[in-house]
Amino acid sequence: MRRVAQHRGLNRERAEAGAPTTVADDVTPVRPVTPRVDPEDAPVLPAWIGPYRPQRRLRGGPIGEVFLAREADGSPPALATIKRLHPHLQHVDAARALLAHEARVLARLDHPGIVRVREPATADAHGWFATDCVHGHALVDVVRRAEQLGLRMPLRHVLAIVASVAEALDHAHSRVDDDGCALHVVHADVSPAHIVIAPTGRVILTDFGASHSRLAAPRTGKRPNLGPVASMSPEQARGEPLDRRSDVYALGVVLWELATWSRLYHRLAPDQVRARVAMGAVPLPSQVRADLPAELEDVMMIALQPAPQRRFATAATFAAALRRLAGPADLRGLDAWIGRVFN
Repeated sequence: MRRVAQHRGLNRERAEAGAPTTVADDVTPVRPVTPRVDPEDAPVLPAWIGPYRPQRRLRGGPIGEVFLAREADGSPPALATIKRLHPHLQHVDAARALLAHEARVLARLDHPGIVRVREPATADAHGWFATDCVHGHALVDVVRRAEQLGLRMPLRHVLAIVASVAEALDHAHSRVDDDGCALHVVHADVSPAHIVIAPTGRVILTDFGASHSRLAAPRTGKRPNLGPVASMSPEQARGEPLDRRSDVYALGVVLWELATWSRLYHRLAPDQVRARVAMGAVPLPSQVRADLPAELEDVMMIALQPAPQRRFATAATFAAALRRLAGPADLRGLDAWIGRVFN
């Protein structure tokens, strides 16, 4: 049995240098994972949210809800996604501050792999904001549907998806303010529910509602963790300060689960999951999937190091290691595979 990467002293250069062989596809039916998603309710739709007329409710969260809406003034009416505070939280300062922070962060980002905000100022003024409507399938839904069909995503598509998200994260992590000072953006909730695959094969990162940055107002208490515990980094689970390497770890969890097609912490109670995450206890992926390439396992275990300083220093470095393993980009192939899953 191969040993865990941190135990054998594997240094980061091995995964960053050279040109490892391209991984092979595997479509053998297995028992895949069904990642957790928020339950969808069916409340009465609001008639209007600003100039937008909601068409349906997409999902709800701890502080807000998301609607698919049409812009009344557009010709033809354009689709948008509206994120609005729950009505009972409209006048809660802490909730409004979280929503406004998300809008301000998105307004600073300009990357094809990140959802684009339209009207960030309305978050402060009215407790809602609009983003472009992202057409496609959430990764969590792709996994669930593939599970129903008994299919496993080919590794080349897994690596391409995760590399695309890593590149989007690196853009967010690298943003600066008007004076050139780093904003220190951390998404803090990287999970399959917030990764969308468009019909063209483009991968888009959404939902910065749990994000940290210098744009947030100073807080006197501990910031709440809004994301699923299983996707948190050890330092996030312990309530410690976060930097970009926390997102690298969370994306490493996504990669571990997609590559092995199983849950990292399967059938454990929430307290047990939190304890495992806080300790950084991650089993070797080859213990779950024996045919996983050794080069890929090395990259995964670097991203999942318990100590932040032993992980990839940037999401860009993580992405580069994955691109070398994935081979040439195959957006049409990814789109075709998803089309097969849903059709």
